[in-house]
Amino acid sequence: MYLNKNYVKKITLNENSTVLEAISNLNISGKRVIFVTNSKGNFVGIVNDGDIRRAILRGKNTKTLIKDIVNKKSFYVKSILDLNKNYSEKLIKSFDYIPIINNKKILGLYLNDIEKVNISKYHETIIIIAGGFGKRLGKLTKNCPKALLTYKNKPLLEYLIEHIKKSGFYNVLISVFFLKKKIKSFIKKKNFFLININFLEEKKPLGTIGSLKLIKKISNNFIVINCDAISDINYFEILKFHKKSKALLTIGVKNFQYKNPYGIIKTKNNIFISFSEKPEIDFNINAGIYVFNKKIIPLIKNSNLKNIEELIEILKKKKIKIHTYPVFENWFDYGQDPSSLRVYKS
Repeated sequence: MYLNKNYVKKITLNENSTVLEAISNLNISGKRVIFVTNSKGNFVGIVNDGDIRRAILRGKNTKTLIKDIVNKKSFYVKSILDLNKNYSEKLIKSFDYIPIINNKKILGLYLNDIEKVNISKYHETIIIIAGGFGKRLGKLTKNCPKALLTYKNKPLLEYLIEHIKKSGFYNVLISVFFLKKKIKSFIKKKNFFLININFLEEKKPLGTIGSLKLIKKISNNFIVINCDAISDINYFEILKFHKKSKALLTIGVKNFQYKNPYGIIKTKNNIFISFSEKPEIDFNINAGIYVFNKKIIPLIKNSNLKNIEELIEILKKKKIKIHTYPVFENWFDYGQDPSSLRVYKS
């Protein structure tokens, strides 16, 4: 796919833009790459989703300027003709995207077909936690399981499975308890093509991770996601990070910035110390996305754990390192926004 320079302007940022601006651009465009230019409009390099994630893991933050993380040695060609004439098909396919640059000016972008659905690529299991009552959603979940609440006429569970399939994973387990027959009926009716879906059936409520005790056989590492948090996260990338770190548990974290609308005054014994005008607060939250090594399952069984918080406390006491993975892709917790949800009608 060829994107001309008029389109490429939409994915081009000045080198003095921040990482936060780059993340916003990536999420809007969905192209996974940004062109970086200097004050003269000359090409400096590219920044992709991997560059940003590695920078954050190194200690950079959303206020960091992209000129500090830009890849200035990216592969590029002078024209589409040059690409087809002078480079092998094997080399071309080794890149997700190839910038077209001539005399430091951006002429376009060549994209390999990286957005197509990947079928049956990764064998690791993804578990969707869908057994809860969804009490915080009030009347919506009185007769409808949380996983089947719909956003824009599509159940949350369907969004999750479609993204799992698009990401190249095909083994799915769904933990069920509350109104489980409705969830199982929905899965049977939809008949998700080339996705192997099975269930962890709870006989009583087992919390956010208690259902993992029911697992009899699973891949060495597996992903666990909440049924009400919908995201564009690259499941393979968080899995790869988890494997490389050799962790028992990796937690996906989402960064938020809160602009305090009030000036803050610090005092001591009623004496004024300092004043800060509407400070901005940076914080990370649990994104409801985890990667486990299967060695953790006996620990959950033996301690009869139900919730992720309990597991984290035990791992901390045992001084087992817990890794975190920054999620900067589009992410939304629909369990916190019932106004956008509707009851599923079969």
